[in-house]
Amino acid sequence: MTSKRFLQVLIVIALLFPVSLWAGALEKSLNGFFAQGIHYQGAKAELIQVDRWPNVKGALRWRLPNMNRHAKRVSLIAEQGTGSSLRRWYVPVQLRWWANVVTVRQELPARSLLQPSMLQVQYKNVAGHMGVWWEKTGALVGMRLTRPLHTGDVVFSHAVRRPPLIKRGDRVTMIVGNGSFLVRAAGKAMQAAGLGEKVLVQNMRSKKRVEAIVVDAHTVRVEI
Repeated sequence: MTSKRFLQVLIVIALLFPVSLWAGALEKSLNGFFAQGIHYQGAKAELIQVDRWPNVKGALRWRLPNMNRHAKRVSLIAEQGTGSSLRRWYVPVQLRWWANVVTVRQELPARSLLQPSMLQVQYKNVAGHMGVWWEKTGALVGMRLTRPLHTGDVVFSHAVRRPPLIKRGDRVTMIVGNGSFLVRAAGKAMQAAGLGEKVLVQNMRSKKRVEAIVVDAHTVRVEI
């Protein structure tokens, strides 16, 4: 084999094999990163596509960037080497984010009052959505929709509001104390509030105003 022929063979090998081997090492390291289970705020990431691979040989160390939502497109941080030889790349990828979420069983118009029969838990992709979701149906019962939802839609926080249990001007029982030592007094709500929320109430006798926590539609607890 002549030197020219040998050089041609080397070029063919370099073109056919090393690139696929490097790409294979890159892909293997990235797949290994996601195989260990990558979670963020209750959702698990699934890799859909790499938009652009870095031009580098061998495996890389991968991690998520700082995030504030479950974005569909993320630039993963990839690193190789340490210390002064550390190199870093930002690799654009497309993701799905899977989570157990509460969804609706049927078409629901705006202002629907949510009941247990309307809700279910499903494993859904929440990528690209804003807002908080719920994992248990009970947490949403009694809330009212602020917009229509279609069958299977995830119930996000921006789609619901909790109707106030107590309205401004309602007469309530004020409970003060802890354990066996409890004092009750008649009061008046100075603002609307829902279950577990803080509300300003006025003692009907002393006219003093204090902050309390809504216990039910007729009772508030004053913490001391």
